[in-house]
Amino acid sequence: MKVKIVERHAGSSDALRNYVLEKTNNLERYFDRIVSVDVVLAVEKERHVADMHAHLVNRKVITAREESPDMYTSIDRAIDKLKRQLVKYKDQLTDVKDKGDRTAAAADADTDHREIVRTDTYFPKPMAPEEAALQLDAIDRDFLVFINAETDEVNIIYHRHDGNYGLIEPRR
Repeated sequence: MKVKIVERHAGSSDALRNYVLEKTNNLERYFDRIVSVDVVLAVEKERHVADMHAHLVNRKVITAREESPDMYTSIDRAIDKLKRQLVKYKDQLTDVKDKGDRTAAAADADTDHREIVRTDTYFPKPMAPEEAALQLDAIDRDFLVFINAETDEVNIIYHRHDGNYGLIEPRR
C-alpha cells in the first residue's frame, strides 16, 4: 500500500509523518485491498485538519476529514472514520457474495425438492394431426400429446405465435 503525505502550512515533522504511516499501515487489518492512501495535513489558524483518501480496488475511494485543535487528534479521528467505512464496505462485499451463494443454494434446493403438482393424460386412440388440431382447439390448451395414426409414434401439436400449428415428431 502506498501512502502519500502532504503537509500544508506547517513545518515538516518526521514524528508526525511516522505517526501517519503507522496508523495508515494498520488499516490493512480491516481491509486488505487498499491500493493507496493520500493524506493531507493542514493547519488553518488554530484548526488542525487531517484529510484522508483511501483508494481501494475497483476504483472505490473512501474519504475522511477531521479537524481539531491538535493534529494527532485529527489524525486519530480520521483513521477511525476510515476504519468504520472500510469495515462497512467489506461487509457489503461479503453480503453480495453470500447472497449469490445463497441464491445458488436455494436454486439447488429447489431442484432437489420439485414436485409434480399436476398430471394430464393424452388421448390413447391414434389420430391424424388434423384431428389432433381440432382436439387442441376443443380443450383450450397450448399443446396436445397424441399418438399419430400414420406412424404409431407419440407426437405433440402446439399453437404457434403466428396463429398456425406446430407439430413435434420423434426422430427415428
